This record gives sequence, structure tokens and C-alpha cells, in this order.
Amino acid sequence: MPAVFSAIIPTYNRAEFVARAIASALDQQLPAPGQVEVIVVDDESADATPEVAASFGDRITYVRQTNRREGAARNAGVERATGTYFAFLDSDDYWLPGKLAADLDRFEQPDSPALVYSRGRNVDLFDKLIGERRLNTPQGDVFWSLAREAFIPMSTVAVRADAFRASGGFVEDRDLSGTADWELWLRLAARWPVGFVDHVGTCIRVHKRNMSADPRYMERAMLSGVRHALADPVVAQRARGKERFIRACMYVTIALNAYTNRRRRRTWLWLARALATWPPQALDARFSGAALRALVGPTFVSRMRHVARA
Repeated sequence: MPAVFSAIIPTYNRAEFVARAIASALDQQLPAPGQVEVIVVDDESADATPEVAASFGDRITYVRQTNRREGAARNAGVERATGTYFAFLDSDDYWLPGKLAADLDRFEQPDSPALVYSRGRNVDLFDKLIGERRLNTPQGDVFWSLAREAFIPMSTVAVRADAFRASGGFVEDRDLSGTADWELWLRLAARWPVGFVDHVGTCIRVHKRNMSADPRYMERAMLSGVRHALADPVVAQRARGKERFIRACMYVTIALNAYTNRRRRRTWLWLARALATWPPQALDARFSGAALRALVGPTFVSRMRHVARA
């Protein structure tokens, strides 16, 4: 019997985490049993990932491919998937009970969204809570909201299989690694409604091996994401006349990433580029918030957060 959900887990040298990810997918309960298939795509790991995957036996489908990054790995998982919906889980993250059941309920609502996402919770290497992600959570036609800000966490997302295939799936460009998800979400949002589940269903690990911890790497990925997205004919049609706005918003995202990684000079460089590209960006609260952070510095912001929590 075809699965309702295909849980697709790309992995690369995450042997210490991937078992938790796999187990969290296998433990998902839907209204009828046996409706979640788990597909692990190993992007040529050099650690014990094959052995960890083998420990689950025939409860999962394990695929090993030559190293082509996470977009190609997710597409490889889709090639073997039978589900009506594809749910994507990074191998250092994990789902909480009820995540896919809540997604299924949202997919079955009258607006028939192509993509459903939910809230994410940041945890450290030892599962200690860092905090819940405080991002916008729009639904329906979210195209311009998504063009402004990448607010959809990767491991919270499930996509209708027919919409995924019709949109062409993830772009397999190595330079896009790290932003391939936002680029696909934008293409989907340009065509169909997006649904939101007001439910914390995913724990997202924050650690130094996250791709976002390398600002130079992420700069290249984010710029590639905009280039690929605007090359899509449906996105291009919706964005016509406001391409510079989309680029400027991505420059702010790059600036915020640089700030998070304590690169204040590059933060100011990208904020200046955003302003030069789209001057009305100065009126956007996201731009002014990034500029304020860069002005006062991360130490002051950390102290204020500590005071607020206290």
C-alpha cells in the first residue's frame, strides 16, 4: 500500500545524530498504521552513518550516493518515495510526536495547500532547549512574505507530492547548498497556497557544523538562491518590477547571518548594498532591526536578552 507520508532524510557525516532523526520519523503516528515510509539518503558519508542506518534493518530505505549535496540527496529520496506527501527532515534535527498527524490535518483543509510548515524549537547538541523560533507565520499566498524573509524552517516542511514534482523539485547546484530549500519554497509559493500549523513539531539543532555558521559559504548560497528563483518563469512573472526588492531583502538576510557570526564589517557592507539596491528598504523593520544590532553589537544585545529573560 502506498505511504501517506514519505519522510526523506538526507545525511552527510551525521552518524551521531541520524539515529535520533530516523527514530523520530518511525515513531510518527497517523490515523491508520503503516503509513509513513522513511528514506535515508547518505551523501557519501565517511563516518559510521551506513552502520547506523543498517541498525534499523528493513524499517527504512537506505540509499547511498556520490557526494552531490543535500538538494540532490532530497531529490534522490523523492525518486524512491511512494507517499502522497513528502516530509523533509535534516539528519541533525528530529520530529516530536504528532508532527505528521498535524500536517496531514492541515493538508486536508479546503484550501489544499501545496506546502505545510509548523513551528521549530532550537536545541543544542545535548537536546537542551535554546529557545523557540520567533519568525512570522503567514499562510495562504505567502509569496511576498517569503521573498522578504526565509521564515520556513526546513525540517518543519511537508509538500504535496504532485506539487513537488510539478515544480521540478530541488535545484541541484552545489553553489545553492544551504538555500535550496528557500528557493524551492518560493517557487511553490508562486503557484499554490501555503499552510501553517500552529504547533511545535520539530527540534532543530544549532551547532558549529551548521552551514549557517560559515558566512562566506552562505553568502554564495543566498545569492545563488535569488538567481535561480528569478530564473523560474512563474516567479519572474510575479516578481516583475520588484526584482531589486527581492535582491535587497536577501542582502539583509546575508547581513543578519554575518552579524550572527560576529562579522560586523560585512554586516554593514551588505546593509549598505541592500539600501543601494532598494532605497525603501530603510523603512522596513527588518532592515532597521539589523542596523540597530550592528550598531550596538552582539554583546549588548546578549545582555539585553539576558535581562529580558530574567
